Amino acid sequence: MITSFFKTSKPLHYLIFMAVVSGLFVFRCFQTYAFDQTPVNYLREFGTFCAFFMSLFVFVFFITKNDLTQKNSFAALYLCLFIFLLPQVLSNYFIVLSNLFVLLSFRRIFSLKTNTNIKRKLFDSGFWIALACFFQPWAVLYFVPLVFAIFLLSSDYIKHLFTVIFGVISVVLLVGFYYIISNNDIKFWLNFFPQISLDFSIYNNLFIVLAIALMVALSVWCISSIFNDMVIKVSKSRFIFLMLFFAIIIGIMMPLLSSNKSIADFLFLVFPLAIVMANYTERATFQWMPNVFGLLIFLLALTKLAFNIQHLFEI
Repeated sequence: MITSFFKTSKPLHYLIFMAVVSGLFVFRCFQTYAFDQTPVNYLREFGTFCAFFMSLFVFVFFITKNDLTQKNSFAALYLCLFIFLLPQVLSNYFIVLSNLFVLLSFRRIFSLKTNTNIKRKLFDSGFWIALACFFQPWAVLYFVPLVFAIFLLSSDYIKHLFTVIFGVISVVLLVGFYYIISNNDIKFWLNFFPQISLDFSIYNNLFIVLAIALMVALSVWCISSIFNDMVIKVSKSRFIFLMLFFAIIIGIMMPLLSSNKSIADFLFLVFPLAIVMANYTERATFQWMPNVFGLLIFLLALTKLAFNIQHLFEI
């Protein structure tokens, strides 16, 4: 079955994933192609592609480095399946870049459990999250799991909180100097306050609603299924689970709260959900269930792709 093939991590798997994601990206570009595109648009598309592949490498690196899963390719498999299900998550350069910075911050947050270079890791985490906020203001929510990690793992709370604040101030100063020099605008920071919108018309599409509903349902199912094993029985995985839980909740909240709603916002949900589903697959009592979930995602994505191709030819 699907999960049996990816049970052990092999370079071939990642070559397949890269080829699949590249193909989806090319198809999405072809689908949204416009004759009046400028060279700047092409550069932005290429930048989006590069930023996502950097995100993929960071994702695989911190999973392997921090033992977030066993030595398999399940996380990358589910990531590709979700991208196949919602290729629109790659449609916004700013969201992809913001997500990259969030992943870089979580790379440091997950490594806090080693209790080495704590101040440096906290500074880096605050720096990357602050930088992500300038591309997606609601990324500010990721300070919640960072602060929670400080109180969970360290005893010198005040000093460590100030370390995070210094990381944030560094970004504010750098971005502030850029805006003042380039735009002569001292009120630039007003553009980066998160704002709420309750206009959900962008989700007025049956396939998008089904895809989002499936991802949320899988989040609830997998979290409830692995909670006992990762939190109650094994204390060393408790920190990982809590950070992933925060990341999934934030990944669901951001698309709902954002004032400038975009399907691309669900990219923030895709990465942590892929890790949680990988852990669920490793621990599943009935191994046929992960195969059913993977097949369900694939079939829905395939149906959506076939519908898009038909619509493309009709145009």
